[in-house]
Amino acid sequence: DLKGIEEKLPYIKDLGVNCIYLNPIFEAHSNHRYDTADYEKIDSLLGTEKDLKSLCKTAKEKYNISIILDGVFNHTGDDSLYFNRYGRYPSIGAYQAESSPYHDWFTFRRFPNDYECWWGITILPKLNLHNPQVEEYLVGEDGIVAKYLREGITGYRLDVADELPPHFLEKLRKTVKTEKSDGVVL
Repeated sequence: DLKGIEEKLPYIKDLGVNCIYLNPIFEAHSNHRYDTADYEKIDSLLGTEKDLKSLCKTAKEKYNISIILDGVFNHTGDDSLYFNRYGRYPSIGAYQAESSPYHDWFTFRRFPNDYECWWGITILPKLNLHNPQVEEYLVGEDGIVAKYLREGITGYRLDVADELPPHFLEKLRKTVKTEKSDGVVL
């Protein structure tokens, strides 16, 4: 978890490490967390936003180690706040109703069971990154990317970057560089 990494920073520094890349840390319902459930929350198995801030601050200030997050912005999980296939969340997800505020965040060929997903894996519905609301939510001035940079991370490693649209990548990079001129996008 995040506190455990922070406790091990002296050992990690002694190994010569100057950057730590964390696999997805956003709330999810699998152990791999590539099925993001809520970008605004750290998975409770890993800790809290306070823990992330503390890790970033201690790593940078005491050990000159940067923290990079895995940016999984191509898709979410079907069991997410946004898609809500199983009704876990109180809000109406894209799978539940065409009137959902998240419906256009995804691309349905035939509602509700035929939708674009990552490599045909139905538990990973693809986000419609051409939708201005999705783009703003993720890479806008006060979006998810900026939020975690403000909390102390140094940048992002992008999952399936080759599948992200060029305009999205450009805006993401601009957001990172606006927040931190030395911010990293891998």
